[in-house]
Amino acid sequence: MYESYVPMKYKRYYKKMGKFGEWGDHITLQAAADRFAAKICLLTSFRDTCFIEIIPQYQAPKGVLWLSFWSEVHYNSLYDIQAAPVQHKPKRKHWLF
Repeated sequence: MYESYVPMKYKRYYKKMGKFGEWGDHITLQAAADRFAAKICLLTSFRDTCFIEIIPQYQAPKGVLWLSFWSEVHYNSLYDIQAAPVQHKPKRKHWLF
Protein backbone atom coordinates (compact mmCIF):
# COMPACT_ATOMS: atom_id res chain seq x y z
CA MET A 1 0.00 0.00 0.00
CA TYR A 2 2.79 2.46 0.88
CA GLU A 3 5.59 0.78 -1.05
CA SER A 4 5.68 3.37 -3.84
CA TYR A 5 6.41 6.13 -1.27
CA VAL A 6 9.36 4.36 0.36
CA PRO A 7 12.79 5.74 -0.67
CA MET A 8 14.51 2.31 -0.47
CA LYS A 9 13.72 -1.38 -0.83
CA TYR A 10 10.47 -1.93 1.05
CA LYS A 11 11.73 -4.95 3.00
CA ARG A 12 14.74 -2.93 4.22
CA TYR A 13 12.50 0.01 5.14
CA TYR A 14 10.10 -2.31 6.97
CA LYS A 15 12.93 -3.83 9.04
CA LYS A 16 14.42 -0.39 9.75
CA MET A 17 11.11 1.03 10.96
CA GLY A 18 10.54 -2.02 13.17
CA LYS A 19 13.64 -1.35 15.25
CA PHE A 20 13.17 -0.02 18.77
CA GLY A 21 13.81 3.71 18.91
CA GLU A 22 13.55 4.26 15.15
CA TRP A 23 11.87 7.56 14.36
CA GLY A 24 8.73 7.70 12.27
CA ASP A 25 8.40 9.66 9.04
CA HIS A 26 5.66 10.96 6.75
CA ILE A 27 4.88 7.41 5.63
CA THR A 28 4.32 6.18 9.19
CA LEU A 29 2.12 9.22 9.86
CA GLN A 30 -0.03 8.41 6.83
CA ALA A 31 -0.22 4.77 7.92
CA ALA A 32 -1.28 5.87 11.43
CA ALA A 33 -3.93 8.20 10.00
CA ASP A 34 -5.26 5.34 7.86
CA ARG A 35 -5.15 2.73 10.63
CA PHE A 36 -6.80 4.85 13.33
CA ALA A 37 -9.09 6.89 11.04
CA ALA A 38 -7.62 10.08 12.45
CA LYS A 39 -6.75 13.38 10.87
CA ILE A 40 -3.20 14.31 11.91
CA CYS A 41 -2.43 18.02 12.07
CA LEU A 42 1.22 19.04 12.19
CA LEU A 43 2.41 22.47 13.28
CA THR A 44 5.92 22.70 11.88
CA SER A 45 8.96 24.91 12.30
CA PHE A 46 9.12 25.50 8.53
CA ARG A 47 8.22 28.99 7.36
CA ASP A 48 6.69 27.94 4.02
CA THR A 49 4.75 24.92 5.34
CA CYS A 50 3.90 25.74 8.94
CA PHE A 51 0.76 23.56 8.87
CA ILE A 52 0.43 20.09 7.35
CA GLU A 53 -2.75 18.03 7.42
CA ILE A 54 -2.66 14.26 6.96
CA ILE A 55 -6.05 12.72 6.23
CA PRO A 56 -7.00 9.02 6.14
CA GLN A 57 -7.12 7.79 2.55
CA TYR A 58 -10.11 5.45 2.64
CA GLN A 59 -12.43 6.67 5.39
CA ALA A 60 -13.66 9.82 7.07
CA PRO A 61 -11.62 10.86 10.11
CA LYS A 62 -13.13 9.90 13.46
CA GLY A 63 -10.75 12.03 15.50
CA VAL A 64 -7.92 14.54 15.32
CA LEU A 65 -4.34 14.27 16.58
CA TRP A 66 -2.22 17.42 16.87
CA LEU A 67 1.57 17.20 16.73
CA SER A 68 4.38 19.71 16.59
CA PHE A 69 7.21 18.95 14.21
CA TRP A 70 10.56 20.58 14.72
CA SER A 71 12.88 20.82 11.72
CA GLU A 72 13.01 17.18 10.59
CA VAL A 73 14.18 16.28 14.09
CA HIS A 74 11.40 15.72 16.60
CA TYR A 75 7.64 15.34 17.10
CA ASN A 76 5.67 16.34 20.23
CA SER A 77 2.01 15.86 21.02
CA LEU A 78 -0.14 18.97 21.43
CA TYR A 79 -3.37 19.34 23.36
CA ASP A 80 -5.87 21.97 24.41
CA ILE A 81 -4.92 23.82 27.60
CA GLN A 82 -8.12 22.55 29.29
CA ALA A 83 -7.03 18.99 28.51
CA ALA A 84 -3.51 19.47 29.85
CA PRO A 85 -2.45 16.81 32.33
CA VAL A 86 -2.43 18.00 35.91
CA GLN A 87 0.90 17.62 37.63
CA HIS A 88 0.55 17.17 41.36
CA LYS A 89 3.49 18.20 43.45
CA PRO A 90 4.32 15.60 46.08
CA LYS A 91 3.66 16.74 49.61
CA ARG A 92 6.75 17.45 51.60
CA LYS A 93 7.31 15.33 54.62
CA HIS A 94 8.48 17.28 57.62
CA TRP A 95 10.40 15.66 60.40
CA LEU A 96 9.41 16.63 63.90
CA PHE A 97 12.46 16.82 66.17
